[in-house]
Amino acid sequence: MDDQVQDRTVILTAAHCAYEYGKGFADHALFIPDQDSTTGAESDQACSNDPYGCWIPAFAVVDQRWTQQAFPDSVPYDYAFYVIPNDVSAHEKGFKHIQDPGLSELLPDIAEPIPIDWNYDTKGEIITGLGYSFDKDPDFRYCSGTLSGKRGLPSYENLWIGNCEMTGGSSGGPWMKETDENGRGVVISVNSWGYTGTPGMGGPNLSTGEAKCLYERAKTRSLSSNDGYIVSDCS
Repeated sequence: MDDQVQDRTVILTAAHCAYEYGKGFADHALFIPDQDSTTGAESDQACSNDPYGCWIPAFAVVDQRWTQQAFPDSVPYDYAFYVIPNDVSAHEKGFKHIQDPGLSELLPDIAEPIPIDWNYDTKGEIITGLGYSFDKDPDFRYCSGTLSGKRGLPSYENLWIGNCEMTGGSSGGPWMKETDENGRGVVISVNSWGYTGTPGMGGPNLSTGEAKCLYERAKTRSLSSNDGYIVSDCS
């Protein structure tokens, strides 16, 4: 989550978490803060077993070029945004809300926004990746390592954390620089892809300006739109 506009919360994720090539936008999506504290045995759609419940996005926003080609050719555009209305109608209660009916149901009151550095592509700094891997579901995981680059395509250099061992399921989780002891930091990318059986995680480079353009579209599209939004003019 970045700096928000009053009527919505905009959440950065991987494009493949929102739109599958050849099939379209995901039929169901939930944002679940602090799922690590769930009373459930695994990830599920039962919001009542999560501490703060679930928030339901109004729509997702992806770059048109992500929708036009399959992996791996689409990896430069593996970023997207989910848009959640700042309204109680977008929320399903968790056990903390059931215990305390006065607890706010507005997402900005529950989850602290995280700033995004849209110009970051500096190699050599220690970066922390966060996510929920299938192999440890439903536990929250992280990896930390020196940022480098990896050419998943000859024409495109992904950002890369070479010693990251998170698996599928962690996709869309944030990469953060300057992470402090309280988990606060600045987002520079998201978990995108890795090799089967080999450590390492690739993330899209957000510093081209195209991801920031997509974010601006997410901030301004009408919340009454309940379908996915494919943006064609952020190149």
